[in-house]
Amino acid sequence: MLTMEQNISPFIDTVQKYSAELNKNNSPDWFKKVRENGLSRFTTLGIPTPKHEDWKYTNLAVLSNTPFKPAARVALSFQDQIQRICAKDEITIVFVNGILNEQLSSLDNLPKGLVLLPLNKAITEHETQIKELLSKYKPTEDTPFVAFNHALAEHGIYIQITDKTVIEKLIHIVHVTQSTEASLTTASNFIILGKSSEATVLETHVCFDQSVYLSTPLTDIVLAENAVLHYCKAQSESLKSFHVGNTRVWQERDSHFDGFALMNGGEITRNDLDIISNGEGTSSTLNGFYGTNGKQHVDNHSSMDHRLPNCTSNQLYKGILNGESHSVFNGKIFVRKIAQKTNSYQLNKNLILGVNCRVDTKPQLEIFADDVKCTHGATIGQLNEDEIFYLQTRCISKKDAVKLLAHGFVEDILNKIQNPAIIKKLTILLEPTFAALE
Repeated sequence: MLTMEQNISPFIDTVQKYSAELNKNNSPDWFKKVRENGLSRFTTLGIPTPKHEDWKYTNLAVLSNTPFKPAARVALSFQDQIQRICAKDEITIVFVNGILNEQLSSLDNLPKGLVLLPLNKAITEHETQIKELLSKYKPTEDTPFVAFNHALAEHGIYIQITDKTVIEKLIHIVHVTQSTEASLTTASNFIILGKSSEATVLETHVCFDQSVYLSTPLTDIVLAENAVLHYCKAQSESLKSFHVGNTRVWQERDSHFDGFALMNGGEITRNDLDIISNGEGTSSTLNGFYGTNGKQHVDNHSSMDHRLPNCTSNQLYKGILNGESHSVFNGKIFVRKIAQKTNSYQLNKNLILGVNCRVDTKPQLEIFADDVKCTHGATIGQLNEDEIFYLQTRCISKKDAVKLLAHGFVEDILNKIQNPAIIKKLTILLEPTFAALE
C-alpha cells in the first residue's frame, strides 16, 4: 500500500478543505458518503511515488509543491477555438473549468431514448443507477486518483441510453480549462448503455493557453448485454498542465467497446484505462496514439480483465517522441481460470525522432486459463533511412520526408476509428505534434 509522505501534506490539506466545503452543499447524504470514503482512501494512499510499481517511471512529486486552488469561473475568450472542434449537428456538452456552460453547449432537442443530465441533478434523479454502477468496484481497491476524484466529485455529466436505442449523433463532451493561477479541476462522468443500444462518445480535454493546472477526470462506463459504444478520449492541453485521468469500463454479455485514446499535451500526462469483461462473448478494442515533444512525459496504463469465456480484445498503442520527451506504456491482460477460449492481442509501437527521447514499455500477460490465444509485443525504433533517402531522390527534402513518414505512422492508427468526424477533430488536435517537425 502507498503511504502519504510528509512533503505532500499541504496538498492533502487542500484536498481535505475542498472536499469538506463540497459536503456543505445540498448533495444527497449517500453522495456525501462517496466523497468521505474517497477522501479517506486518498489521504491514506497519498500521491503515488516511483516506489510503487504502477508509478515506477512517473514522478508526481511536483504536485506536492504546487499551490493548487479550485478552478474559478472565467470570461469566455475561446469561442472560435471551440467551434473548430465542435459541429452544429452534434450533441455538445461543454465544461469550462469544470462547470457546465450552457451557452457553448447544444442540449436542445435530444434524441428519444437519451438521458443527459449534469452530475448535480443526476445524483438525485438517477441515484439507483449511479449507486449500482459504483457498486461494481470495491472502494478499497480504488487507485489514488480514482479516490481523489470521488473526494472532489462535484461536476460532470450523466449519460444514459435506454434499451434498443441507437443514437446516430456524436455525443461530444468538451472540458476546457483556463486559469491565471495554479488550479484544480475534476470531472466525474457516467455513461450507461442499455441492452442492444449503441452510441458514439468523444471526450475532449483542451486548453487554449499555457495555464498551470491539475486535471483528474474519471469516466465510468457500463455496457449492458449486446450494447455497442464507440468511445474516444482526446487530451490536448497546456504544456504546463498535469493530467491524471481514469476511464473504467464494465462490459456485460456480447457487448462491444470500441475505444481510442489520444494524448497530445500536458507537462505530465497519465491515462489509465481499465476494462472488465464480465460477460461471455464480449469484444474490446483499446487503441491509442500519443505525441510528445520538448520534455513532455506521457504514461498510458491499460488493464484488460477477461473474467468469462469466449471473449476477444485487441490493443494497439502508437507514439511519436521528439525533443527530450519520455513515454511510458504498461498494458496488462488478465485471463481468469474460467475465461477459456479468450483471444487477446496487444502491441505498442514507438517512433523516436529526438536523440534524447526515452521509452519505457511493458506489455504484460497474466494467464490462468489453458485454452487461450494471447500475444503481446513492443517496438522502439527510428525512421528507416532507406525510406528517407528514397523520398529525397524524388526531390523531397529530408524534413518533408520525415513529416510524410510520420504522418503515415499516425494515419495508420487514426484510420481504425470508424467515425470520420472524430478523425477530423483529432487531426486538428494533432497539429502541435506535426508543427514540432517543422
